Amino acid sequence: MQLDLKLSQKGLLLVSIPLVFQIVFVVVLAGLISSAENDARIAKRGERITARVGNVSKGIIEAELALIGYGCRRYPQLKERYEEIDLKLPKDFEQLKNLGKDVPEIATNITSLELDVIRLRHNMRVSLAAIESGDWMPAVVKLASQSTNSYFSVKKEIEAITNHIKKNYKTDEKEEATKALIWAVLIVMLCTNIVVTIGMALYFSKSIAGRLNVLADNAVRVKDHKELNPLISGNDEIAELDKTFHSMSNALIKAEQRKSEFVSMISHDLRSPLTSLQFTLALAEKGSFGELNEKGKERFARADFTVQRLVKLINELLDIEKLEAGMLHMEMQPEDLDGLLKRSIDSVGPLAEKKSIVVETPESGLKVNVEADRIVQVLVNLISNAIKFAPEHSKIVVSAVDLPTGAKVTVADEGRGIPREMVSTIFDRFSQVEREDATTHGGSGLGLAICKAIIEGHGGIIGVDSEEGVGSRFWFIVQKC
Repeated sequence: MQLDLKLSQKGLLLVSIPLVFQIVFVVVLAGLISSAENDARIAKRGERITARVGNVSKGIIEAELALIGYGCRRYPQLKERYEEIDLKLPKDFEQLKNLGKDVPEIATNITSLELDVIRLRHNMRVSLAAIESGDWMPAVVKLASQSTNSYFSVKKEIEAITNHIKKNYKTDEKEEATKALIWAVLIVMLCTNIVVTIGMALYFSKSIAGRLNVLADNAVRVKDHKELNPLISGNDEIAELDKTFHSMSNALIKAEQRKSEFVSMISHDLRSPLTSLQFTLALAEKGSFGELNEKGKERFARADFTVQRLVKLINELLDIEKLEAGMLHMEMQPEDLDGLLKRSIDSVGPLAEKKSIVVETPESGLKVNVEADRIVQVLVNLISNAIKFAPEHSKIVVSAVDLPTGAKVTVADEGRGIPREMVSTIFDRFSQVEREDATTHGGSGLGLAICKAIIEGHGGIIGVDSEEGVGSRFWFIVQKC
């Protein structure tokens, strides 16, 4: 089932469901812990009641023994001990009453025990008065007799209190059972939370990440001029983005078509009359329409040069459009790289001779898998640029080396170099190192862009290393055989 929610709502759901489980888990665990703590407090109270009852029982016995000893020996310390215990017993009962007030049965037994103890204390107080008056023997005998009878009554109440404590207060077995329950709940809730979290993550990963992958694939398809995937279903941001992407792609395709039609129209409507004009200028320069003076010949030569630049610009525009649109298919085949370098240098030989520039090319013995004419076009462009910007009587070296990644061809000159800030843009369309280069050297700014498109069409890379005032080294890497 696909939830028709926004991404923010899905994210909130992804967070809130595990959070709800965690809150329930914390509440249940807190309740169990609170119950266990309450049971522990009750158990502690039972222990304190038992201890206090034990203290009462012990105090009564010690008080009677101290009083009997005092009657027989008249040691003041024994009387002081009796008085101390007698004063302490009421305090013990106050504490017992507070501890047992929540359990009626225990409270009743404590009250009965207190009455028995009060009677014992009264008997002991009467016996003390008799002992103090000098009639200690009958008093001691009577005290011993009364204490024996009262002791069984006290013992009975103490046993009743003890039994009620065992019944109403938590035992060690119950405490262990509660601990086991807490651990069981902890493990169950933890496992449930993990399962729910993983389940929600997997669900939303499939719902979100999978659809984002479709968007990423569409981006690649646009780049490769392929048909896009079907529209993503839903009303969330991803679906809206996909709709926008499809709309953008359609607009881009239409724009490319219009652009291609425009370039074709321009090339046809401009190249044909320019070619005719170039032919007419050539005839006029040769005197076909009458003899020209030197100034006229110079003007016609300049016009012919301008027309040649325009024709070259149109041809380069067509080349780069076709290359970047993937309309020119590269027919790769094994070629001798040294032969391609020689063809390229021979093509620009007159330009080099005009400036007395020596072009060297050491043999490499490498074979490359390329389309020969296109690689020669790249080399001619790079060497021509090197000749344009190299000083007279300098040297240009065209070399090739074997690399693990392919064959690297370098065209190194001794020219003015390229400013560092322009190295990253030198292969862009219409990029010129200086504004005057277009008019001074006749460049269109498309040559290097065409070189880049051709090399990348071969699956290679192209670049430049340059230092101002020292020279430039343009290089490219293509596949070896």
